[in-house]
Parts: sequence; C-alpha cells; structure tokens
Amino acid sequence: MPTDTAVWFDLDGTLVRFPDYGDVLATACAAVGIDGDDAVDSFRDAYDAAFFDAFDEFAPEPYRRAAAAGLAAVDADADPVPFVAAVREAEYDAAVSPPAVRPTLSDLAARADVSVGVCTNGVGEWQRRKLRAAGVAAAVDAVVVSYDVGAHKPAPEPFARAEDLLPADHRIMIGDSEAADVAGASDRGWRGLHVAGPDEVPDAVEDALE
Repeated sequence: MPTDTAVWFDLDGTLVRFPDYGDVLATACAAVGIDGDDAVDSFRDAYDAAFFDAFDEFAPEPYRRAAAAGLAAVDADADPVPFVAAVREAEYDAAVSPPAVRPTLSDLAARADVSVGVCTNGVGEWQRRKLRAAGVAAAVDAVVVSYDVGAHKPAPEPFARAEDLLPADHRIMIGDSEAADVAGASDRGWRGLHVAGPDEVPDAVEDALE
C-alpha cells in the first residue's frame, strides 16, 4: 500500500553542507606529506581530472584512481590508499548538517503518511557513510546512490529506483541543483523544490507538505 507522500532529498549541499573541496584535498595532502602551494595545486588539478573521468564512466574506485593520478603528478612515492582515507575523513568532518535539519527529518519520519528518502549522486558506501556521519541516517527509509544504478541525476534511472523503493501517491524532491534535482525530478512527474543549502531545508519541507 503506497504511502501518501515520499519526500526525497539530495545529500551534498542539501542535507549536509558541501565542503570547499580544495580545503579537503589540502588536508589530505598534508596527511600524506604533500606540502607547498604549487605541489598541492598540481596534485588537485590531476586529482580532479582523473576523478571526474572515472566518475562519469562509473569506473571502480574513482577516489583511488584520482589519488594515484595526483600522486604521480607531484612525483610522490606514496600509497593512494592512505590518501583516500584522509580525503574521506576530511570530507566527513566538513560535511555537517545544521541543527535544524535533524528535527525536520525526525518529524517527517514520525508521520505515518510520509516516507523519507535520499537520492544522491556519488559512490554508494561513501555516501551512505557520510549520511551516517552527519547523524541523519536514522530518519531515512531508503537511499539511492547514482553509482549503484549506473546513472547520475538528472538521468531517469536514480528516480526510477527511488519510485521502486518507496511507493507513494505523491513524490517530492528537495535539492540544491536546479538541473540534477529539480529538473530531473520534474521529468519523472515529481514536484521539485530548490534550496540554496541545508539551512533552507526546514522551510522547503513546510512548503512541500502544505
């Protein structure tokens, strides 16, 4: 029996603040002994290019591939695995939910006529662990991650998987990307709501359920 409404949220930039990734990479570089502005900049250029190439192609282990490319660019004789661990921890530390988000999600989860989902572009376990690290996973009924379905929002596949996981009479997508979240959801017949960041989530939820 479908619930009346399924409210889906993007993760990065919506439920959690998306960090300055330059700061994340600089922190991880320092953790594996890469220092100096020129070296960090060279590392980041190679890392970003390799990561997005791998990410767009759904290649396995995009973070490790990116780290290996960055390390090669600065001639660093280091194992990419510790670097990836440092990136992950730096990103989790930086990606936090503002105080108003948790009670908003908890209130939604307590409603019998609403189910709550997260539909996010990213790598499966990486995004799920971030959701747990942010302290909001307990209020979420289902999670869809683009890497798991082989397509990134605004492609229809993540939204179709979401529909399968949480049957509902009405579906709402709240996210910080007009193209990936709002337009992608609207193309599936959902209602899409744009937020500039996590601080706007409570008002968006109130608007969505009026």
